[in-house]
Amino acid sequence: MSLGAAPVARIDLPSRDIGRQREFYSRVLGLAAEEGAYAAFRCGALRLVLRPRGDALFPSGGAAAGGALLAFAVPDDELERWHRRMMMARVAVLEAPGANGAAPRRLRVSDPEGNVVELFAAAP
Repeated sequence: MSLGAAPVARIDLPSRDIGRQREFYSRVLGLAAEEGAYAAFRCGALRLVLRPRGDALFPSGGAAAGGALLAFAVPDDELERWHRRMMMARVAVLEAPGANGAAPRRLRVSDPEGNVVELFAAAP
């Protein structure tokens, strides 16, 4: 048996400040929040869930907290608009898209807890 063909259904991100994370993913990225015990967002068939760090799944402790990279495909002509939006929202831009269509055709930013969100040019 293999999970190779099974789609990923959910990603849980540990969060120290769920309110701040919810604000980033809803206001800055424009994801619609679901109702429930934890902040959750629908991303196509995938469900993104913010869980409190320190619960049974993501205990807080002495070990360094891990991070994640979430990548979203967007139309190439929207990358500059997303870049401007991140700058206006004062989001930490880690890598800006290449100027005038030059490589790299991706935008990498940091969410409030240091996870990387990548917006990349979808193949035509």
